[in-house]
Amino acid sequence: MATVTINIKTSGHEQFIDITEQAQRAITEIEAVDGVCTIFSPHTTAGLTINEHVDPDVSRDIISLLDDVV
Repeated sequence: MATVTINIKTSGHEQFIDITEQAQRAITEIEAVDGVCTIFSPHTTAGLTINEHVDPDVSRDIISLLDDVV
């Protein structure tokens, strides 16, 4: 089993960051042919979501919804 660490820098309090390219680069780096890619964030103030990133309004809506919940 291979492990790759990807560090992500944020510039705002609430934001979505597309990490598709970093994940693809990591998979290529370990020369994976098949398997499962698991992405994990050890930080309690960070979250991970899967989003097609087709409509930028979706990201804004999710942030707005989370603001309302908090």
